[in-house]
Amino acid sequence: MTKAELPAPLQRALEIAIDAKAVGPVILHLTEVAGYTDYALIVSGRSDRHVGGITDALLAGLKAQGLSPIGSDGLDEHLWDLLDYDDFLIHVFYHPVRKHYDLESMWNDAPRVELDLPADVMDTSGLEGLTPPDPMPNFRGGSFGAFEGELDDDDPDLVGVTGELDTNAVDADDDDDDFDDDGADDDADADFDDDDDDADYADDAAPPADAAADTQPPAPPGPARRK
Repeated sequence: MTKAELPAPLQRALEIAIDAKAVGPVILHLTEVAGYTDYALIVSGRSDRHVGGITDALLAGLKAQGLSPIGSDGLDEHLWDLLDYDDFLIHVFYHPVRKHYDLESMWNDAPRVELDLPADVMDTSGLEGLTPPDPMPNFRGGSFGAFEGELDDDDPDLVGVTGELDTNAVDADDDDDDFDDDGADDDADADFDDDDDDADYADDAAPPADAAADTQPPAPPGPARRK
């Protein structure tokens, strides 16, 4: 499958994310391997503020197209923002969190869409030295974004897995509350923010997670396919 064959709303989401300077976009075609969505768009940001800016742009841009998410998760910390638009999911990662959970490898049987994007958009080498958060955010969604109870209740791979989506859809008009913190200490963003660049994505941001520990918690069991 090529980018031109994608549904128009997903093409628009990809454009919005790239305009917000997200990098390393990947779209997985999940129709044949998952029963709860058709596609997943995965992108990386350089900091919690950048992730929040990408998410804010997506919410506003897709709302202008008449689309609002039916669920969301992670918008309180912007280390792994997950938006569920029913037919497709959007995962906006702080890049070290993306590497830690490695959803692309977890779903290596899902075909990748040929995006044919410029090399600078696909290049994540500039994000490889970023400090991982401590602790890592919870795994988002019991099965790559499935809602609680949507998959088989007796599937042992889903027992105890945390992070089901919040079914209270986010209103893009309220998103600025996540960034309006005039009293935030700019020095607190040192571990996750580039000094000046992030002004392009949000005016203010909540303080990010603490610096990384020497060890990271192991990723939870991979998601199961719906029978």
